Amino acid sequence: MLSRVSVVLQSLAIVVITLGGVLYLAYSLTSRFADSPSTVAARTVVFTIPAGATTADIGRDLQELELIQSEKLFEVLVARRGLDGQLRQGSFLLRPNMSLDEILSTFSQATVVEQTITFPEGWRLEEMAERIADQTEIDEAEFLRIAREESASFASEFSFIKVLPPGHSLEGYLFPDTYQIDSGTTARDLVLRMLQRFEQVVDASLRSAAAQVGLNVHELITLASIIEREAMRDDERALISGVFHNRLVQGVLLQADPTVQYVLGQDGSGGRWWKRDINRSDLQTPSKYNTYVTGGLPPGPIAGPGLKSITAAANPANTSYLFFVARGDGSHEFARTNEEHEVNMKRYLR
Repeated sequence: MLSRVSVVLQSLAIVVITLGGVLYLAYSLTSRFADSPSTVAARTVVFTIPAGATTADIGRDLQELELIQSEKLFEVLVARRGLDGQLRQGSFLLRPNMSLDEILSTFSQATVVEQTITFPEGWRLEEMAERIADQTEIDEAEFLRIAREESASFASEFSFIKVLPPGHSLEGYLFPDTYQIDSGTTARDLVLRMLQRFEQVVDASLRSAAAQVGLNVHELITLASIIEREAMRDDERALISGVFHNRLVQGVLLQADPTVQYVLGQDGSGGRWWKRDINRSDLQTPSKYNTYVTGGLPPGPIAGPGLKSITAAANPANTSYLFFVARGDGSHEFARTNEEHEVNMKRYLR
């Protein structure tokens, strides 16, 4: 039989092991929830702490914007660090891949944002320049000149610039996001920040995935830009990508309307970009960018794609579809044969 001392020691050992397991589980859960909700930040959020906001208010807002996973843990960390009631009011730039430590550091140390500018996915350089002119004091003509003519000047800082075709502009490489504008921000400063965001988002894993399907970085962004202009629903991006990959493999013209719209430019003097109603004559416009008359991918991107379209370009759906047509509600009808496609067009293009 075990002595009383042995029984006590065994019981104590069980308690210690159990307590250790509980503490490890608590640590693991805390670490998991303290991590960021996503690994790659596709967007930057302007987060504002208004006057009088409590720690609970801030935590709730952060979780609603999917910037943190646990508002309760946020409150605990703020309290432990003696920051309750000490967080500065104002606006800050946050991203979904920031940890709680990075968010608290931003609230404590970063400069309060005075002005920002946001570029949506799928915009061409000229649209970006127009927004710059409307919302900032930055010289939009200088922005366009740098983006169109001085890509080579950034080659020493970014490896993806080195593989651009000679003389190619930065179309597609100025990542669409929200950026902080300071009183001294120049056109070159803004271009540099946008290229830095591109490099952060189009990381090694995305480039590796693209290589697996036979695309270099320039081809990846070119295809992604077309997907960005075609897709209106996230659940269709990979399917649309699959269609284009299939057509490229089979040597079939891509026949992507956005490439025609890109060639046409503005619809009339001072009109909107991306002409809405394309006619048969438009489809025959001679240009290397017009995929109705030129085979393969165009020479470069036609717009700035977002992360979802870039990911879709690198990870096409495994499908036998070769055609799609817009239904008119933001979705598309897909087809495997030209006969099926003809039926779909008669149905939806009335």
